[in-house]
Amino acid sequence: MLTNPSLSWQKLHDVYYSIRTCYDSLNWSIENLFSNYRVALSTYTTLIALASRQAQYPNVIDVYSISGNKLWSVIFNSTPQEHIVDFTFYNEDLLVVLSSGKYRLYTDFQGTFNEFSYKEGLLSLSGQEDEASKKYVITNLENDETEEAFDVIEAQVWGNCLVLRHKNRITLSNLETYQNFDLSLNQFDLMLVNCIALLSARELIIEFLLSYSNTIYIVKLDLTLQTASFDDQKLTDGPFSRISVSHNGSLISIFNEKSSKIFVVRKLFDKVLLEYDTSNESSTPYMIEWAGNDAIILSLRDEIKLIGPDQISISFFYDIVDQEDFDLDQLLRESPESDLSFTIPIIKSEPDGLRIITSNKVEFLTRVPQSSIDIHLVGSTHPSLILLDCVSKLREQSLKADTNISLLKSEKSLREAMSGCLDAVLHEFDPQWQKTILKAVSFGKIYDNDYFNAEEYLRVVNIIKVLDQIRSAEFGLFLTYEVVTIVGWETVIRMLLTRQEHLLALKIIGLVQLPDLTNLVYSHWCCSKIRKELNLSDYELFKIVAKKLISLEKFTPGDMKRNHISVLDISNVAYQEGRVDLCKLLINLEPSMLAKMKEYLMIEETELALVKTFQAGDLDLCRLLLLHLQNTLPKLQLFKLLSQNEQSGLFKDTSARQLLKDEEIKVILQDNLFISGDLIGNFWVQNIAKYNASLVDSYYKNESKSLERNLAKVKKFLKENDVSDNSNYEEIFQVHKQKLHGLLNNLKYTKLIQRELAILELKKKLSEMYQTTFFGVKSLTDILVKLIKMHQIKTAAKIVKDQKLPQEKLWHLVLEVYSKMGEFERLHKFITTNSSGSKLKSPIGMTVIAQTCINYGAPKAYISVYIGAISDSTYPRVVDLFLQIGEFKLAAEEAFNNKDADMLRGILKRARGSNEDTISVIKSYISRI
Repeated sequence: MLTNPSLSWQKLHDVYYSIRTCYDSLNWSIENLFSNYRVALSTYTTLIALASRQAQYPNVIDVYSISGNKLWSVIFNSTPQEHIVDFTFYNEDLLVVLSSGKYRLYTDFQGTFNEFSYKEGLLSLSGQEDEASKKYVITNLENDETEEAFDVIEAQVWGNCLVLRHKNRITLSNLETYQNFDLSLNQFDLMLVNCIALLSARELIIEFLLSYSNTIYIVKLDLTLQTASFDDQKLTDGPFSRISVSHNGSLISIFNEKSSKIFVVRKLFDKVLLEYDTSNESSTPYMIEWAGNDAIILSLRDEIKLIGPDQISISFFYDIVDQEDFDLDQLLRESPESDLSFTIPIIKSEPDGLRIITSNKVEFLTRVPQSSIDIHLVGSTHPSLILLDCVSKLREQSLKADTNISLLKSEKSLREAMSGCLDAVLHEFDPQWQKTILKAVSFGKIYDNDYFNAEEYLRVVNIIKVLDQIRSAEFGLFLTYEVVTIVGWETVIRMLLTRQEHLLALKIIGLVQLPDLTNLVYSHWCCSKIRKELNLSDYELFKIVAKKLISLEKFTPGDMKRNHISVLDISNVAYQEGRVDLCKLLINLEPSMLAKMKEYLMIEETELALVKTFQAGDLDLCRLLLLHLQNTLPKLQLFKLLSQNEQSGLFKDTSARQLLKDEEIKVILQDNLFISGDLIGNFWVQNIAKYNASLVDSYYKNESKSLERNLAKVKKFLKENDVSDNSNYEEIFQVHKQKLHGLLNNLKYTKLIQRELAILELKKKLSEMYQTTFFGVKSLTDILVKLIKMHQIKTAAKIVKDQKLPQEKLWHLVLEVYSKMGEFERLHKFITTNSSGSKLKSPIGMTVIAQTCINYGAPKAYISVYIGAISDSTYPRVVDLFLQIGEFKLAAEEAFNNKDADMLRGILKRARGSNEDTISVIKSYISRI
């Protein structure tokens, strides 16, 4: 028989609070946690870091899951010059602050860390103060010289900043950009600074509270503008030794230890909402935290006290000793200084409650959500409770279950009951209650005539499965549904990956239907494999990683296998591990050519970057890379790079070539395009260096290319002697002809020069015929384009015939030029005039004509005719073209003629919103099939 959870609730005013057990025993042998250890908790209390209080500076920091499983340890060999002064968490990454002015950020549970300085490159946030006044100096006993001191008093993480309080300053280190900021406190009497607490952190704006003397300052930092402002709240009831801010930042609790009073005030310090005297408590509060946003919690000796408005409180007690060992006389004889064993709970505020940790258990205190009150509170008449009652009635084979359902249906509250149950089950920790509540929803679904959303029910069931599994003591991720909603499932997956739980992560991704996170899991697995497999060669590891990545993709026979997952993180890990060959091979798998190029340049593989960029065929990227190389490399190094002829630097040694014996790997790595130095060099000349004649001349000279060098000089001359429409065509013709004849004495140039002379003759003839210069036109193609724009198609066709050019060239040029000009009537006339018979024909096919006309917005009437004349494409392509111009009837007719019912249904879906006649025609086609 399940115990009603409401029996353990406690009421404060009109609000119910419950304290529930997360773990009733912990897998460690730790006693007096608060007294014997320095403790740091991760952001959402999934990890706990412990260091002994016995040593002033800890040498060992043990990191446990919240269930007590030891995950790893930081062992630091302390010296007088460098030792650990404090530690905290940035999400789940352990931050260790050192006395040497550095901090270490540990990114996994294997001891991987990055080390940064918190005192170098400090940007001042203190306005116009004299720089000398900021310095707090000490004498170095080793060299007897004075130096600036950075004694760390405490470390906290605010947002994405590591915040360190020193004797005379506060420093902030941005944990994303690693920029350091300095806030001087020299305007204060340093002996009267009590504590600091975060108020809010959003992007690069931070507000915090500074307790000073008897008052509190609100300090606002703008890290972008590098400014700081101090706003004195002019309080008189200090000094305040502890400050705690509610999660939404609207309420603040401040504690004066001397007067034993706690004050709860609003954010603006304009009103005291609560004044509470702690002098009558069992001890001075060890910790003060918020449970959500509406109640403060005191950690006392053997007690947790929750304080609400009007000083009303409720307590949760911890036994001093077991009942059978309790001896009152012995306790009365003990002196106050005796070593009496007692429990001091460690408390940690979370968005929806409070985590309570002792040496032997972990609990969660929270405000009971309304859906749980509706379903559990004794005396409730909510539909959810009535539906839940059906489960017990069914177990007793009572007709009362049917009566309850009938009642809910008659009041039309069955849907409300099921929704309430689903919300309540998300807040439930007990697996037995989860099953019971879900059984009630399942029972209600049978009687719901409106078909309750089965997908929502399945979503909740899967979420419960996931939460129960990660909460198990094995993993120790006791997250509430509210916290998961706040942090997102990706953060949960990353937590599991840090714990090397890749299979579980994939299972969860499937349950909560987040396929986009699959790549994250595989990428992390590959990184872990590279770090772990120290005995495998670069090439063996590459085969494992490549096949793992390719296995994610589904292929049909004949498809080229390609990786579609970014490998940048994986290749960077390989580079950091000193596996340069593996790094180069992995970069070759990167799907983004821009990222691939950047990575090759980063590891100084310029030749590979150039070859791979050209193999990708992205001309814009090729231009960008060559321009970068031209601007950054010395001239001779650039020329050497342009002339290299290696297809790839990936397979220079025998071991690497062995990879190509594996057929799967060969398919992944093979490049069908051979990139020669001539190709790269010529592309550079034509696209980048053509604006720098002296650089081109140096290149040809360096490469001993005298022919190309002379031709470049001729082209330069011709360019410098271009003429306007009013020029004497005969005169300019003779000048150009004479210059070309000067090159005919070299037999190697004869054919090339004769071709240029023939084109020159044609330019002269056309210039005289049309009374407009053609001398400025560079190539035959440009001549044809100019004639088409002048609507001289017959002349263009004759030149194509005389120069023995393919007819397809003329058709492509006419199509492109007239489409760009919007001359669709002239284009149609050209097509019909040059088509034999009644049906339109074209040497380039009708598909390209139809698509080009669609792209340039030709009239539908013309496009429909072109699509109807297509004989060079499959019918799905024809259907697609009709759909692109909104001709749903014609598309449907084509699909009907090919008996494709699936295609017709797709057309019907796209045609929704069209006129009824169109819809009716499509439906009739479907019914006839």
